[in-house]
Formats: sequence, structure tokens, C-alpha cells
Amino acid sequence: MFYSEEFPLQSKYYVLLLLTSFLWGGNFVAGKFLVNHASPLFLTELRWIIALICLIPIVLYFDRSLRFPRAALVPLVLMGLTGVLLFNVLMFIALKYTTADNVGLLSTLNPISIAIASFCFYREKLSKSQLAGMMISFAGIFVVISHGDIYRLVNFHFNIGDLFMLGAVAIWGLYSVVAKKAMRYVSPYKATLWSAIFGVIMISPFIINDHTISSPTPSFWIAALYSSIGATVLAMIFWNIGVQKVGGTKSGMFLNFNPIFTAILAFIFLGEKLTLTQFIGSIVVILGVYIFTAPKKSFLKIPTTKARTH
Repeated sequence: MFYSEEFPLQSKYYVLLLLTSFLWGGNFVAGKFLVNHASPLFLTELRWIIALICLIPIVLYFDRSLRFPRAALVPLVLMGLTGVLLFNVLMFIALKYTTADNVGLLSTLNPISIAIASFCFYREKLSKSQLAGMMISFAGIFVVISHGDIYRLVNFHFNIGDLFMLGAVAIWGLYSVVAKKAMRYVSPYKATLWSAIFGVIMISPFIINDHTISSPTPSFWIAALYSSIGATVLAMIFWNIGVQKVGGTKSGMFLNFNPIFTAILAFIFLGEKLTLTQFIGSIVVILGVYIFTAPKKSFLKIPTTKARTH
């Protein structure tokens, strides 16, 4: 009943997007710690410089060359501007002024931002089943974040940090659109590398006199390495592969897992409680994402065997 020929073929890309969400979910915890030691601009620069050191050998291994065609230049520069510079700076500023929970909640608006940008630039439309899947998934997110307490959502107040995160959400939609354009000409590995290079170049003039790390500890460097290698190198490569193979809108739905993974990692590393309500909400999110990503006919199509001809 739930059979579809397309779904198994794309499942490996869905796994990569799920891993991306896991890595980014943990990055909210790491980022909240990092902003206490350095400025958002310097943290962004540090994160991507470490990432570049790892990305260069990866690209040389898979692509055998660092060069890219001229047609990819503008999209790659725009990827650096949106996904490297603007998104990261806005996210770190948001974490400086608001809670990780609020940032996690607002990050769930990313799929809507991506869907709107994809419609505006590529005329990608949502089917009724996709809209239903999106609504079901958002309902699950609210259950996870509110712990089943509706008053937590009713009493949610915006502050300056929340507004910066809303700006980051809008930027991510634009990033996903230009990333799809860039990967018509280059691989996801090379797109990640060159967007990082252009982003670092654009950040550099703003931090000439800002290279201060306040009271760096071993924990700071562990968080910085996680943010740079796990949440940047691996996550960005996995994300770009997903955007290239299944499209920005479908990829964006997997960002709904971010607060779920954040809650799980907070339970493991910070000792925060993981309630039954959160678990039920997580199941609802997974159901919504499945409905959204599955082809229209996947719920109706029954596998059949072809009749033999004699």
C-alpha cells in the first residue's frame, strides 16, 4: 500500500538530510556556548576557516580539481554571501540574545522559507499531500518544543535575538535557491568549498581588529571543531547533495527534525528531561515528513507483477 518505486531510490539522500538535521541540531547547543567567548563575526570566520582546511582535500579526492566553470561564479559568490556570511552571523547574533529553544523553534520555519523561494525562482509548487504533510509536521514540532504545554507557545515572546533568527531563516531560503543553481555546474563538494572561500573573503574586512577569544577552554575548542567539521563540512556537503538530488523544498522538510535532535542531545549531554510528549511529537513530525516526501501515488499504488508472455 505504501509502495513507491521512486521512494527507495531517493531514500539514501533522505538519510543524508536526516544526518544533516542531526548535526545542525547539535550545533545550536555548541553555538550557544561559543557566543560567550567571541564575536559572531569572528566565530563565523573561525568556523569556516577550519572547515576550508578539511574541504580542500575532500574536493581534490572527489573532483580531482579545484577549478569551476565561469557560469558557476555568480551562484557560488551568492552562496558564500547568503549561506556562509549572512546566515551564520545572524544565527550567532540570535544565540547571543535569545535562548537555544527559541532559535530551534524559529528554525522550523526554514522549510516555508525554502518553499517560498523555490516557488518565486523555480515555480516549484506544493501538492495537497505535501501541504498536509507540512502541517502535520509543524503540529509535531509544536508538541516537541512546548512539551505538550500550550501556554509555552501562547507566552512565546519575540526579542531582538528572535528577529535576527527570522532574518537567518529568510536568508536560508535564498541560499537553497542559489545552491541549486550553482550545482548545475559543479559538484556539491566543490559548491561547499567555493561558497566557503567566498564567504570567508567577504567576512575578513570586518574582523581585522576582532580576533579575540575570551577565556578559551578545551570545551570551547571541542565545540568549535564540532561546529566547523560536523555542522559545517559534513552537514553542508550532505545538505547540498540533498538539494541537488531531491530539490530544495523536500530537503527543507528535514529541517523539522532539528528541534527533535536538539532535545535528544540536550538530554544526553546536558541532562535535560526527554518526555513522553516529546517522543509522541517526534513521531508526528516523522509522519508528516514521510507524507511530504513520498510521491503522490505512493499511498495508493499496490505493487504488481507483470504477466508473463508466452
